[in-house]
Amino acid sequence: MASLNLEELLDEKDIARLTKRSLASVRRDRLLGRGVPVIRIGGSVRYSPEALRSYLKSCESGGHGGEAW
Repeated sequence: MASLNLEELLDEKDIARLTKRSLASVRRDRLLGRGVPVIRIGGSVRYSPEALRSYLKSCESGGHGGEAW
């Protein structure tokens, strides 16, 4: 695992803003065990930027993946 810079961690409001989803949707996904993987620090929930990138990559569908026809 790459070293993690704690100053780069995102909170749920960052995830909602970056994915253009409501805070309630981000929270619901977390409670249902889906969505971006979380890091729990005490009572706080944080997200690594790399986890967000991986999650978004896994959500891609359709198209031709940027390849030429």
